[in-house]
Amino acid sequence: MRKMIRLGVTAALIVTLLASGGCSTQDSAAPWHRIQLKEEFTAEDVTDQYQWKDYLAQEERVFTELKEKLAAEDTTNGYRYAANSQLNPLLQTPNWNRSFVLTPPKIRAGILMIHGLSDSPYSVRSLALALEQQGFLVIALRVPGHGTIPSALLDAEWEDWAAATRVAAQEVKRQLGDNPNFYILGYSNGGALTLNYSLDALADTSLPQPKKIILLSPMIGISKYAGLSKTLDIVGHLPLLSSRRWLNKTPEYNPFKYNSFSVNAGWQAHRFSTQLQDKIAAREKSQLLQKLPPVLTFQSLADATVNTDAIENYFYRYLPKNNSELVLFDINRNANFVPITKTSASTYLQNTFGAGPHPYHFVKISNRNSSTMEVSEWRQAADELTVQERPLNLAYPPGIFSLSHVALPFPTDDPTFGFEPKQDEFYGIRLGNVPLRGETGTVIIKAEAGMRLNSNPFYPYMQERIFNWLDVAAH
Repeated sequence: MRKMIRLGVTAALIVTLLASGGCSTQDSAAPWHRIQLKEEFTAEDVTDQYQWKDYLAQEERVFTELKEKLAAEDTTNGYRYAANSQLNPLLQTPNWNRSFVLTPPKIRAGILMIHGLSDSPYSVRSLALALEQQGFLVIALRVPGHGTIPSALLDAEWEDWAAATRVAAQEVKRQLGDNPNFYILGYSNGGALTLNYSLDALADTSLPQPKKIILLSPMIGISKYAGLSKTLDIVGHLPLLSSRRWLNKTPEYNPFKYNSFSVNAGWQAHRFSTQLQDKIAAREKSQLLQKLPPVLTFQSLADATVNTDAIENYFYRYLPKNNSELVLFDINRNANFVPITKTSASTYLQNTFGAGPHPYHFVKISNRNSSTMEVSEWRQAADELTVQERPLNLAYPPGIFSLSHVALPFPTDDPTFGFEPKQDEFYGIRLGNVPLRGETGTVIIKAEAGMRLNSNPFYPYMQERIFNWLDVAAH
């Protein structure tokens, strides 16, 4: 019966899409929505001899292929992909869409850093440069399918991303040699990859296990509707419905992140997060989770990309008492915002995490009181009910009512995403403080894109906490 229902739903979707889709084909799509990069890494490329140097060589071939194929196309109105555009990362040195390695004069520790879905290594750049200054060898992985063109995610699978993570982790450990100070950090989908790798290392002793783990907005749970994307992807392979392989096709004006998002990317995110939840449960059942290294997670309470409650429901509540910590950036609870704040947003924190106690250290960054924009750190130690306040020399900037999923890894002076961008770097556009005023329908940037916060006003606190977590003494 269930199979018949599923078939009926699929048939209904196909009929609906046939009626609305017209005769859209891949031939009529923009080059960055149809070009296939044959040199891209897949899990099948890995052999016993495959190493990081091979991954970098393959990545070089991918970008060479990309340049050649774009050169053969009309990219006049391609924004990021226009041949002479300031937005074109292929003209930049370095190209922060590619994997990069930072090696300090004296290596004190090593860290693998992994970006998010449809993102690029640029998203971990600021933290990477800061850690290099503290003596960290940094390898920032370009996850397969990213940093090139959106169509590269039409056929990528999460298993490819996980395989590349293992290759990069083994390279960090190889360069460290006998130095045991190996760490791993992931943002969004990179957080899921970080956690997935660490769980695999519990069962596979051939994989180097990090001493500590850092997660930024980890993709442990996403919308249940992402599961429908598989049906859409099947439909999208029909000749007349190739446009249905996209959840959205948007002009590519962002130099370091795809604006267009494929159905397959959503499906892989769903597959990956589902298996990650299952793997956490399996490791907990086998008691291997007791051996997981301490985890420090930073998460915005308001997050339109991942489910904040999944961090607690599927992961943190099962952690051993190993000094792990969860830091939540609360919504702005200044009294001026109360009349325009949804009730569900106001009560989400209490409904999701309760009053405790928790098996981990629970921290929230929130207003000192309802009459100020200044914030404090409110810390509830593991297994405790009491909460300790520590005032911070930080405040919500005017007009900011919450953080966002995309804001966490970027300081406010980031040249592309900061709302107070530094002026000594420029990559063609400053998306963090675009002052959009004029008539509707004139610019390609949607109003809601300008509303979403792109950088983190509490970044200095987050970086300090990461340094302390990694036992980094400032110098």
